[in-house]
Amino acid sequence: MKLPGSLRGRSAGTYIALVAVAYSLLGVYLSSKVESGNGDALALALLVAFLVTTAAIIVAGLVLGRAVSRQFSSLADAARAIASGELDTRLDPGVSAEMGGSANAFNEMAGSLQSLIEAASQERNRLLASLNSATDAILAIGGDGRVAFANSSAELLFERSQAELVGNPLAWVLPNKQVLDALRASAEDGRSETQLIERPNRRSLQVITAPVIGGGEWTALVVFHDMTEMSRVEQVRRDFIANVSHELRTPLASVKAVIETLRGGAMRDERVAADFLSRAETEVDRLVEIVEELLELSRIESGLAPMAQQPVDLGEVCARAVERLRAQAEKQGVKLQTEAATRLPNVTGDAERLERAVINLVHNAIKFTAPGGTVTVSTCLLDGRVAVSVTDTGVGIAPEDVPRIFERFYKADRARQGGGTGLGLAVVKHTAEAHGGTVALESTPGAGSTFTLILPATAASVRG
Repeated sequence: MKLPGSLRGRSAGTYIALVAVAYSLLGVYLSSKVESGNGDALALALLVAFLVTTAAIIVAGLVLGRAVSRQFSSLADAARAIASGELDTRLDPGVSAEMGGSANAFNEMAGSLQSLIEAASQERNRLLASLNSATDAILAIGGDGRVAFANSSAELLFERSQAELVGNPLAWVLPNKQVLDALRASAEDGRSETQLIERPNRRSLQVITAPVIGGGEWTALVVFHDMTEMSRVEQVRRDFIANVSHELRTPLASVKAVIETLRGGAMRDERVAADFLSRAETEVDRLVEIVEELLELSRIESGLAPMAQQPVDLGEVCARAVERLRAQAEKQGVKLQTEAATRLPNVTGDAERLERAVINLVHNAIKFTAPGGTVTVSTCLLDGRVAVSVTDTGVGIAPEDVPRIFERFYKADRARQGGGTGLGLAVVKHTAEAHGGTVALESTPGAGSTFTLILPATAASVRG
């Protein structure tokens, strides 16, 4: 039965109530007829029909009421499930058209909500992934001054887990007055502040504090950029300028002194003049050696140096280097010996440059070994690579000098009294790297040093 337009849109309970009232009125009317004796069999039949129909309506109302109640209960349960994070919760349409429409509307709302939350979650995950991928340490600060977020680089920098960092005041994470003052000034003025601080572990940090506008609980970001390597490079540059100036000034001063002496009258004495000219020639040779080694280093570093790519027997290279320096070792009273491995595989490279690198290592070892000491040149196969080790029983190198010993013109205190340009070990390092290898150092002050040149073996010679 199609309901009148005035009843359309009403709930099932309203329909039942209206029908019940109509039947009640009919029942009263029939009862009065029967009681007054004016009724007949039809009236009695109608009364019985009325009672049966009324009972059926009541039962149907109860059943339908329970169904509607269950639908509303399901609706409430689904809402609570979504609130707890179960965003894929949906409702089945109810027994009535009205509840079916409500369920569909609820499902549409839940679907839209799920899409919005998933999109927001993806954006948040992308943001966190970007922050965690940053090489700079980043801390997000909340309005209460506590750390609200710390990225992976911050965990490495402060050597604490994210769980340890988040929730603690910035003053606990980094008790630095400069940074804390900059953070307050940044919050008050709305401008970024930059500070340069030194950490106790010899790390130089550039600290940038910036306010966060519209960032929710995040009110400021503190970014830590590690300047340690840049500071080290700058220190190397300053040391290089100082050292090259020192190395050039000494021979130039000697040459100038010779010239002044000769001009002052020494030229009239042939023996004295010859001696001073010999000294000047030695200093000029020293200057030429410095310039040539600087040029060689520059060519190797830039990759412009012509580098031969031929099979090289490092055993033969070491033998030639030792023979060239044997006279110098004997003159200084140092025993020079070799320990060569048999059937050593070849390496691919430039035999002349590799020989020069070995000569530099052996010369360096002889120079800093006292008379009666020993310098040993050995070769071996190390993890599929060919290693050349030069071991001396000399004065050794202090631990603080080891990291910088291969820098240009860098000289440990023990070397200031010796000759040389200060470029020999730098040449060794860059020659090794140009051949795809490395050079390592082990040293004990007072007990000697071992420099090891390690180069990749030629694949064909290894197979053979």
